Amino acid sequence: MLHFLFDLLALVSGVLVSLWFRRQYVLSRPAGISDSSQHHYYLLALLLGLAAGSTLFGTLNLHLAGQGGVAKSMLGGVFGAIVAAETFKYFAGIRQSTGLYFVPGLIMLIVVGRVGCFLAGLPDFTYGTETSLPWGVDFGDGVQRHPVQLYESLTMLAFLVVLLLRYPRNPVFWQAQGFYVFVLVYAGQRFAWEFLKPYPPLLAGLNLFHLLSLALLAYALLMLNRSRNHG
Repeated sequence: MLHFLFDLLALVSGVLVSLWFRRQYVLSRPAGISDSSQHHYYLLALLLGLAAGSTLFGTLNLHLAGQGGVAKSMLGGVFGAIVAAETFKYFAGIRQSTGLYFVPGLIMLIVVGRVGCFLAGLPDFTYGTETSLPWGVDFGDGVQRHPVQLYESLTMLAFLVVLLLRYPRNPVFWQAQGFYVFVLVYAGQRFAWEFLKPYPPLLAGLNLFHLLSLALLAYALLMLNRSRNHG
């Protein structure tokens, strides 16, 4: 129940931050989206990609760890949404970045959602490995663990502050490359924190989310390079 309440709080917080950002800088729809009809289809594609990626990779990771059930993954959701967005843009003939429109709200969703994961404890299966550091947290099994959920929450909150401070000074840069910078930061920090989680290795000592993070890092670097070359 606590996790559900924080999921709801994360969603509401994300929507509010997103609405404030769009109204503050008069962003009526994502850059490159020509009309309201196209906007609606684009949003539908994103939601389907987000839901499919979140459920697919969250559940797959659970089963790789020898556990049953269905799980969600924000990293998997971001991956799925990007695949859906890039597919939509390809067929719609859109060649510019459309993603910054969603970034502030998405970051807030991650920041608050990860606090919910932390408070959910061991059943959430997002806890860290054992540590002797003074800020280690005992989730009830007598083991002091890295609070990796809070590491991620604080990292992304710091990035949100940077975005909100820097956007007014260079909106052209952030509209063109801001989404890819977000993906670079998000995937980079997730790759780092995955070394502090008890998930089973899948390839070369890396777990499923390591590999997803690497895929997103490659995507972000490729798109940043392409954006600069076309700028």
